[in-house]
Amino acid sequence: MASSEIDEDFGKSEGGKAERHHAECLHCSTGFVLRAGTDREFCCAGCRFVHQLIDQEGLDRFYHLKGDDVMTPVKSLAFQERDWDWLQAEVDLAETAVEQGAAVKRVFELQGLSCVACVWLIEKVYQRQSGALRIIVDTQRGRVTLWWQKGKFVATDFAKELLRFGYAMGAVGEGGHEQRAQSRELATRVGVTGALAMNAMAFTLPRYLGMGEDFLLAGVFGLITLASATIALLVGGGYFFGRAWRAMAAGSLHMDLPISLGLITAYIGSLVGWLSGMESLMYFDFVAVFAFLMLVGRWLQQSALEKNRERVLSGDLCLREVLVEDEEGKIGLIAVEKLQRGQHFLLKPGDPSPVNARLAREDGEFSFEWINGEPEARTLRKGSEIPGGAMNVGRSDLSLLALDVFEGSRLQQLMSGGEGIAESSRELGRVLQWYLIVVLAVALLGAAGWLVFAHDGARAFQVFISVLVVSCPCALGLALPFLDELIVSKLRRSGIFIQEISLWSRLKKVKRVVFDKTGTLTLDAPKLMNPEVLDNLQQDQKTALVNLLSGSHHPVARALREELATRGWWQVEKESIGGSVKEVVGSGVQWQDDEEKVWSLGKPGWQEVGEQQGAVSSVFSCDGVSIAAFEFEEALREDAGDEVRALSLMGYELGILSGDQEQRVANIADSLGIDRRYVLAGLNPEQKAEWILQHDPDTILYVGDGANDSLAFDAAGCRGTPAVGTGILESRSDFYFLGRGLHAIRELLNLVHQRQKVIVKILTLALVYNVLAVIVCLAGWMNPLLAAVLMPLSSLAALFLAKSIK
Repeated sequence: MASSEIDEDFGKSEGGKAERHHAECLHCSTGFVLRAGTDREFCCAGCRFVHQLIDQEGLDRFYHLKGDDVMTPVKSLAFQERDWDWLQAEVDLAETAVEQGAAVKRVFELQGLSCVACVWLIEKVYQRQSGALRIIVDTQRGRVTLWWQKGKFVATDFAKELLRFGYAMGAVGEGGHEQRAQSRELATRVGVTGALAMNAMAFTLPRYLGMGEDFLLAGVFGLITLASATIALLVGGGYFFGRAWRAMAAGSLHMDLPISLGLITAYIGSLVGWLSGMESLMYFDFVAVFAFLMLVGRWLQQSALEKNRERVLSGDLCLREVLVEDEEGKIGLIAVEKLQRGQHFLLKPGDPSPVNARLAREDGEFSFEWINGEPEARTLRKGSEIPGGAMNVGRSDLSLLALDVFEGSRLQQLMSGGEGIAESSRELGRVLQWYLIVVLAVALLGAAGWLVFAHDGARAFQVFISVLVVSCPCALGLALPFLDELIVSKLRRSGIFIQEISLWSRLKKVKRVVFDKTGTLTLDAPKLMNPEVLDNLQQDQKTALVNLLSGSHHPVARALREELATRGWWQVEKESIGGSVKEVVGSGVQWQDDEEKVWSLGKPGWQEVGEQQGAVSSVFSCDGVSIAAFEFEEALREDAGDEVRALSLMGYELGILSGDQEQRVANIADSLGIDRRYVLAGLNPEQKAEWILQHDPDTILYVGDGANDSLAFDAAGCRGTPAVGTGILESRSDFYFLGRGLHAIRELLNLVHQRQKVIVKILTLALVYNVLAVIVCLAGWMNPLLAAVLMPLSSLAALFLAKSIK
């Protein structure tokens, strides 16, 4: 079925009545699905909270500066309780090198940056901090540089304040340094080659306008043009020469090869023409301009993708360092790579265990969602073994005994990146192979014709050079990167971020879309099914509930925090609470206020008197009297059913690979109408990857969100994730997407087909241009001036076609 027909059918129910439409979040501008009969202005509770906070703080100019730019949805980020010990350690290290009161400088990564409005907001927040001196926010690299006065600035307060606004600070990671260095190098090449191209054109123009050889400065102008073209060839062409050589050494052909051949041929011909005095061979200005345009095209591609990559933190949830205990009970910080089997270490709330371990001294509550997709937290007793990656969702540190070392562990395998995907493809290699054969054959035959029939060696050499020069893929080298830049920008406005340009050629092969379940088809936190019970709470009850939820990493606590935020309670109540919360592992949490009332939130039957009615998950009570009973369910993403149906109508096979229990997975599959033959449950990461490898992996698009999906990511031909902010998969994915829906998959696959149609138009134009230009060359009519006119005209026409992408 055509995508237009699917779009028309997409928002209708079986009865033909529209049941939903798309809306745009007032804060982040991300599109989301609005069901009929609902009136929602925000895509998530986090965005609503930050929007209210910006209004309360008098920072409304943020939205005037932001305009229509799409930002990362806040989701639960603003309500998270993070460990800032690493930040304090960074600050202490930076301050040891300076005297009291002196200026200190440090660079941090910052997640959530997207536009000038973010820069303005972050600067305003920083200026409010005591001891703050100067700040530079780099949206391109996703970093912030701070200068502060030693002894007066509290970095953790600033980080917490930024988190409230939806920006997460992180330590500068090692990943991405090489890519950033390559990007800076490419930008430098573009600048230098552009200046040289202008120089070459300026000193060639007098010759085109009739300057004779007897002109006093004609020789000087020629030398300057030669020098400009030579340096442009080395600086600009050198980028393509190395890449073309490496591709050939690897047994493949790349677009850089015809570009390199065109540059080298034009330069050699120009050099021969300059030495022999044949102006018809002097293409020096062509060499410089062609090198510049090709570099601009390549820079467009890389800069667009790098901007998407830099939106996320380069770090990951896997711990870099752990606190270990020696035999005397002393605690020290060591790298996880140095953790030895048999050592005791502390696992803080919200952190995953870096290795397989045993609970040494107390019971603990853990989430296994990160490693096997199981949504509910589990209580484990003292002495129980826990796998690497299990996350402490309790409120206190846990003492664990390491059973393995990190090196070679399963968790390290899951966290290590797979091999990169080569840019070139077999299809492109075959096209380039025939292209080069045809161009070389035409050039040789044309030269041979002039030599045999006209006995004109000079004209034969001119024809040979001119055919190779005008056949350079200038239009393709500029228009295709420009097309990709337009598509990447279009997708970015929809909250979809491409990270690998080779994705386009791989997406054309996709026949099957396979999903993880938990966090991918479903939301990343359980859904409160009876939120109306919150509306009946009194003021003291609201304060108590916020206190019980504060600092908890439990899935139920995350869901309740979001619901409280939608009512504007979270920050107001949080600022008015105090006292410590006590956790009873496996049961719940409790807190005693100043009036000695005991408030509790936990499993049914733990504190309250009497039985609960219905499918109650948690009960909020005071002194044993139930106040509110909360019902939670694992909820599908808002548009999951419609998007799965649309993908099926487009002809794609759909499947689910999950580590969760079979019945849960089956229920989700049935509700979405996915064929049970392609639905597997209870899989470990290795089994997911094995299934993909056995089912033509090049034709599979895999969408997942956790470390348990990393091996499947490496196996699949294409990979995407909705998980942003975890640092687990977004840096390794071909694309990631924002919001609470799955619209990104269909939109991306639709654009693949639209892109292919535009490419066919550009290729047709290039073919017609090359045929006509080659005819002119074979007739002996081509000269440097005509080539200098035809090249930009063909490029402009190709750019016009590229802009036709819908």
